[in-house]
Amino acid sequence: MAEKQVDVAILGSGTAGLNATSKVGPSGKDFLLINGGEPGTTCARVGCMPSKALIQVAEDYHRRTHLDRYGVDGHTELTIDIPEAMEHVQDLRDNFVDRVLTNSTDNMGEKFVEAYAKFIDPHTLELDSGDKVIAKKIVIATGSRPIIPPAWEVFGHKVLTTDTFFELEDLPKSVAVIGLGVIGLELGQSLSRLDIDVCGFDMAQTIGSTSDPEVSKMALETIQREFPIYLGEAVEITEEGKQLRVTAGANSVVVDKVLASLGRIPNVDNLALDNAGIELDEQGIPLFNPNTMQCGSSHIFIAGDVNGERPILQEAGDEGKIAGYNAAHDEVVGFKRKVPLAINFCDPNICLVGAIWIWKKQQ
Repeated sequence: MAEKQVDVAILGSGTAGLNATSKVGPSGKDFLLINGGEPGTTCARVGCMPSKALIQVAEDYHRRTHLDRYGVDGHTELTIDIPEAMEHVQDLRDNFVDRVLTNSTDNMGEKFVEAYAKFIDPHTLELDSGDKVIAKKIVIATGSRPIIPPAWEVFGHKVLTTDTFFELEDLPKSVAVIGLGVIGLELGQSLSRLDIDVCGFDMAQTIGSTSDPEVSKMALETIQREFPIYLGEAVEITEEGKQLRVTAGANSVVVDKVLASLGRIPNVDNLALDNAGIELDEQGIPLFNPNTMQCGSSHIFIAGDVNGERPILQEAGDEGKIAGYNAAHDEVVGFKRKVPLAINFCDPNICLVGAIWIWKKQQ
């Protein structure tokens, strides 16, 4: 069993981890980047990059429905080869991931280790290889994974997440999208525009994370023109032959697949954070300062989707840089954060800027 001592250990080679490395490396500090699971960022593998590729395919095919406005003939005869379209999306996805790896971990040599790590004590990490890493500073950037309710796991491959959707060689004829946040709306509308029979469900009364009542109303009315949406009811799933019945209140549909878009859960459950000597919240997430990314007054920093604060690419990048800078320096510095910004690339786009709308009913 080998033991290695470093100035900084960074857990996770996603967007936050790579940005942390970009600040630690130039400082001259000795570091080790440790990653368990698939290398490459969530955005490149299963997030914003492949989803935008699919959106573009769906948008181009959807144009046939109104090309007659421009005097274009023959548009009603256009068809799409779904397997070929999915292969195109996967080729682009693989290119995105390869570029990330080529520009990052492929060039790190012994400073990059593919392994899962857990805390033995506040400064000691044990890898699943049996090796140990002792670090003066530690950055936790282990990302997140899609939420699947335990009751749905029995349905196996019939329940899709973003981790499995972009591996499909063909698309089902019908899909129920459960969860109409950013990814649910983007993929749901894209599937509908590819002639897949789509129904959308969400327990909330709004879609796309909107909170302004007028914006929420307009967004719902607009998207509902393309596929039915049912809100405000919990969803139940049962098997019906080779298909799934999805029921929410009085609404029930039978579909080939369900796309679970219920958000993501931080990857902290296997880190043994109880041994890290830091305070955790009720969900087991370390308490931290969002301006320094420091966990309490400790030597441990947390960045990216794993903290559940702002699960967006640009925020993960900023948090990684803040955490990396502070891990590489003796004095912890607070940084001013950007105004919150989120864009849903459905059609029309939904853009959220700043604080959420707080609406109070007039008495």
